[in-house]
Amino acid sequence: MSSLFLRRTRQRLKPLIAASVILATITIFLLSRTQSPQPHVETVTLPSSSGTGVVANNDRNSSNCYVDAELLRSHGYNSSAEYRRWEIAVRRSKSHNGVSDTLNVPVPKFEILDLDTDEDRIYLSEAQCVPTATIEAPAPKARADASHMMFGVSTSLERLSDSLGPFAHWAGGTGARIFAMVDVVPKKEKLKVLNRAQELDIKLTIIESKEEWLDRYFRLTKVLWENRDAHTQWATIIDDDTFFPSMSNLVERLATYDASKPYYIGAPTENWGQMNIFSFMAYGGAGIFLSLPLLQQMNEVYDVCYSFKDHGDKRISQCIYQHTTTKLTWERGLFQVDFGGDVTGFFESGRPLPLSIHHWKSWYDVDVVALGRAAAICGDDCPLRRWRISDRWYFINGFSLVQYSAPMNDMIGMEQTWDPSDWAREQGYAFSLGPLRPKDEKKVSFRMKSAVFEGQRLRQLYVHEPDSGSPRILEVVWRVTDE
Repeated sequence: MSSLFLRRTRQRLKPLIAASVILATITIFLLSRTQSPQPHVETVTLPSSSGTGVVANNDRNSSNCYVDAELLRSHGYNSSAEYRRWEIAVRRSKSHNGVSDTLNVPVPKFEILDLDTDEDRIYLSEAQCVPTATIEAPAPKARADASHMMFGVSTSLERLSDSLGPFAHWAGGTGARIFAMVDVVPKKEKLKVLNRAQELDIKLTIIESKEEWLDRYFRLTKVLWENRDAHTQWATIIDDDTFFPSMSNLVERLATYDASKPYYIGAPTENWGQMNIFSFMAYGGAGIFLSLPLLQQMNEVYDVCYSFKDHGDKRISQCIYQHTTTKLTWERGLFQVDFGGDVTGFFESGRPLPLSIHHWKSWYDVDVVALGRAAAICGDDCPLRRWRISDRWYFINGFSLVQYSAPMNDMIGMEQTWDPSDWAREQGYAFSLGPLRPKDEKKVSFRMKSAVFEGQRLRQLYVHEPDSGSPRILEVVWRVTDE
């Protein structure tokens, strides 16, 4: 019950408090108020599965059934919004192989939610928070042991600081070591970043250098070689906006290669035109994985390769191609993501979770940390998993809810949202991302705005902001169940 309601109630009843008969009457009156909405109590008219309305209830302090009005207002929604809620219960199983790709939830029907209130929470009836659907999914994998891996990145201290949260998702607590080469910086600022990394359980070493960025990029190969230890198998060059959604998946995939042999593993650009310019080589944005035997061969000709005046990725490939017999092994789970603008088609494709993605804070904007949080509830491969709701509605966990303009039955084609031209679809990207399908110009994407843990629950907000009118919000609340 709101504090405003209680204050006004006391004011109305103050003159009558002394009368015991009236006190008894007031008690009955207050009890009856739990049965129906009254002024000053937030009312959300959202039909439940039984068709009854949803009202705030007296169990406010203990209830988990509420709308976080403060969170919605933090995203700029201050007056009203159209709202719907799904509760998804997850029953743990050893595998979700064979589980239907259809999510048994209703197509959302949005109702008006009044956010013009002083309350931080708008409470709903418990009927609104029973599971809308129950799915089976594996438990999250144990934290990966990546102590046999080193990562090198050439960046600025500011960008390195911005990347620590995403780095923590895949490197924190894994034993992986990260060596970052930056410009000469004030000691105080450097210590601040190192302390933050330590709080996140990231094994970070910062190396200051007056070299040009491209020279520092190649010098990372020597830095990694000189800092190897008895456990090291892989030296990896990355960009500061490289993200590995599941370190466990990455470690498992690398384990299929014999690290005692020379290996140059990575992914080329997805853009055929760009490949024609820069050749077939691995890009640091997707991750360049060098086995120690190959790294040793590169170190033996380091001075010669350092003299190549080309960009960092190219210099590494030149060194390998001109001075060793090793060729690029294209690991198809790694993605450079060399396309900007509307990247929704890539993330909404329903394909296996990528091993790496790139450009998430430069060419486009995706909160990769929030994207990955669903793994703690429904397993490492649950983020970006696509479920069919109806022939037009699809839910992509951690990214979006999509309403297509027409029935979408092409389950293998990736919608080419970033460059819809026929040439680009047939030649520019098909070799790397195909099969592709044309962009649906009229589709509606509800993009995920936030994913917040609340105890054992994960609350995700998916929002569509039309050109006019109120935003439409789908809240998806995940929880693990034993039932």
